[in-house]
Amino acid sequence: MKLKNYILIFAVTTAAAAAVLAGFNIAVDPFGVFGDRIFDWYAYDMTQNPRIAKIAYLDKNHEKYDSYIIGSSKTSSYSVEKLNEYTGASFYNMIMYGGDLYDAQKTAEYIINNYEVKNIILNIGIEEMYNYDYEDDPTKGNLHAKVTGESELLFYLKYAFLNPQYSLDKIEAYFEHDYLPTADDVFVPETGVYNKDVRDAESITSESEFFENNPEFYLYREDGRTGEAIDRAVESVRTVKELCDSRGIDFKLIASPLYDTEIEDYDYDDLCEYWQKLAEVTDIYDFTGYSPVSMDARYFYDDAHFRNSVGDMALAWIYGDTEAYIPDGFGHSTTRDNAYEYARTVFARPAERTDTSAYSKTVPILMYHDIGPEEPDNGMVITPELFEEQLSALRDAGYETVSLDELRQYVNGNGTLPEKCVVITFDDGYLSNYEYAYPLLSKYGFKATIFEVGATVGSETYKNTGTAIRPHFTHDQAREMVESGVIDIQSHTFDLHRVEELDEEYRDGASKLEGESDAEFAEIFKADLESSRQDIESNTRNSVFALSFPKGIHSTLTDVCARQSGFDITVTVEEGVNDIVKGLPQSLYGLKRIGMYPNITGEKLIELIENQY
Repeated sequence: MKLKNYILIFAVTTAAAAAVLAGFNIAVDPFGVFGDRIFDWYAYDMTQNPRIAKIAYLDKNHEKYDSYIIGSSKTSSYSVEKLNEYTGASFYNMIMYGGDLYDAQKTAEYIINNYEVKNIILNIGIEEMYNYDYEDDPTKGNLHAKVTGESELLFYLKYAFLNPQYSLDKIEAYFEHDYLPTADDVFVPETGVYNKDVRDAESITSESEFFENNPEFYLYREDGRTGEAIDRAVESVRTVKELCDSRGIDFKLIASPLYDTEIEDYDYDDLCEYWQKLAEVTDIYDFTGYSPVSMDARYFYDDAHFRNSVGDMALAWIYGDTEAYIPDGFGHSTTRDNAYEYARTVFARPAERTDTSAYSKTVPILMYHDIGPEEPDNGMVITPELFEEQLSALRDAGYETVSLDELRQYVNGNGTLPEKCVVITFDDGYLSNYEYAYPLLSKYGFKATIFEVGATVGSETYKNTGTAIRPHFTHDQAREMVESGVIDIQSHTFDLHRVEELDEEYRDGASKLEGESDAEFAEIFKADLESSRQDIESNTRNSVFALSFPKGIHSTLTDVCARQSGFDITVTVEEGVNDIVKGLPQSLYGLKRIGMYPNITGEKLIELIENQY
């Protein structure tokens, strides 16, 4: 065979291989730049590179939005739902992890020049004075060519001829992903935010326990950062503001809340200079600096990212929502007249940490089950005499009972809690709660919550088996207790508190069956919770917002599903007390309780509670 034939075969083979590679990458589209027509999985694409995937997504969907909040990963904690509520606009969150003000400027310019825009919000931290036009990965950290003005042909060729491993990884992730978000799909394409369903279902109590559960909290420390990019960062803010002003677009600059160790990473004098120069350009909605929020790690996911609930506080302050909880000293209108002086105050580390008692409360929750006049037949039943002894001891020790709704209102910033407070709860819904507990609670002026199992309300036998069980109170009796104001009825699920020997399909509390996917279980669990809510609310007219996990069994999946189903409070059987924190809804998740048993006298009860503090 002649040489030219070999060359021709080689050329044709190479071209064919290149065509196959390009066709494969374009079809799978791991970065979403070609429209992701087959998988339509922009949650994955945005996770790979939000800078380019979001532009590709918005080019197809921008008519759904008229406003944008743009910035680094901190930006994700600002809810577009809250922004829409406050402004009447349709916001999209253009968070770009690692994004600096060069990225924000170029993205804002593209959006303004190509879409209909009413509002632009730039969100900054302090890292932008240190990093500018920084690209840590030419494939995952770069801007779209449409945004930078670079060659679009070369851009698309680059992603067409990528290493095919990117596409293979997407295929593998696609077939492995289930109900909960994973590291492969952390974005919600429709809003642009991080999917924090798992992070926001986390149970949080004391700060010391929070650090124990989050040993990698400190991830982003880098001491000695200076303001080498101050002038370029300020100029980018100026450019965006002037473009907005020229187009009649409302412009805002938000400076996000910071954890105290992040502030310490930066040169103090440079911070003050940066703030003054920014304020010369525009007023700042300012939440930086040391405050009760900045000095409590529980308000943060890690040392560089504040929680969504803190973002809600900031938006409430900006838009004057007086019904929302806003901590004292949180929020400042920084202008050219006060910026330098303000910065020198709030960026100077205080001598002492904030006293958390101003916004948190330690609350014990007691867990009862059944009360019986006879000698207890198991460790979960106590006599009425012992129950009254315990109530008397609580009263004599100065304790007042509070309802779960009062805890919820406290977290929302409404109302206060007594100096010595306790929550009384019962699980299952036994008739004895009506016959004995209810009258005794009324006698002592106490209140309690009963978590009822919907499937056994009013029953003396177990479901359709005919097997005798300890009687449970009826709907009429439940309604009487609710209307008295003494008892609150909440959910212990409708039919997930099962008995292995009696149920044909047995699952151990709220847990998956063997071979059941997360998505299948989530559908079953959420349907059960909705049945429980409808059953209680229709029969007692009592609002349902709290859940006691059957047998205390719960998981990340159940925690997420409960939150998605509108349960603001969940309780477990784990022993201990709880720190309830204003503005931190996670302090109402996975609450610990102190189990009440026949060997706990009134005196011992007080010791148990006070030894837990």
